[in-house]
Amino acid sequence: MPGVSHPEQPYNPLDRVELGKSVERALLARPLVELEGFLARRARKFSGAGLYALYYTGSLACYADIAPPHRQPGEVPIYVGRARPPGARQGALGLESTTGEPVLFDRLRQHAGSIQSVQRYAEESGRQDLTLEDFLCRHLVADDIWVPLGEALLIGHYRPVWNVVVDGFGNHAPGGGREQQARSLWDTLHPGRRWAFRLPDSPRDASQIRALVARHMATLVRPDLDTVPEVDEEVRRALAQEPGP
Repeated sequence: MPGVSHPEQPYNPLDRVELGKSVERALLARPLVELEGFLARRARKFSGAGLYALYYTGSLACYADIAPPHRQPGEVPIYVGRARPPGARQGALGLESTTGEPVLFDRLRQHAGSIQSVQRYAEESGRQDLTLEDFLCRHLVADDIWVPLGEALLIGHYRPVWNVVVDGFGNHAPGGGREQQARSLWDTLHPGRRWAFRLPDSPRDASQIRALVARHMATLVRPDLDTVPEVDEEVRRALAQEPGP
């Protein structure tokens, strides 16, 4: 175009996609561990922030496509998340590599507690729902600067159903005037967290959410981890979600 010079290539000492792939592969190479172990009285805390993936191995029909016998344990995550150091939201990390606080351990412990709440409520009401023993996880302690790169690729490649469809699993009890926000799809489909019962009903009921899950499951394909995944509106929305503390 006349009068407009072509911009220089941005300075990039290391390709961000390749860096993200290395983080993604590092997490996927981690051993599978039982999520319920994070609630054990003798669970050993570890320090650091990082990235994690949760896997479902149970018998709920709506998740059959990502659970045995259709899939091997640890093959397709039901949720991918990150745990950030205190102050990360305010940009206070500076050049610190990570944190000495057990933020990744605590996040996994919180998720285990949420699922345990669902299990207890189901047992009390005589219905079938999530069971904590049906969950496995992989987790990776990593410098905070690399975590979003790996998270973006994992969500883009696998499109985990609890990230892109049934949002709200990572949410925590609302505060600061947000008590009137609608109950999340996750808490509607899997009731049990006591604070969520106080919220207004979700615009979709459980049967409608299960239909959304079924449509999503029908689109799942084995990802090629060597490619850059498409970042559509669902993935953008999943990446924009703020995890709870």
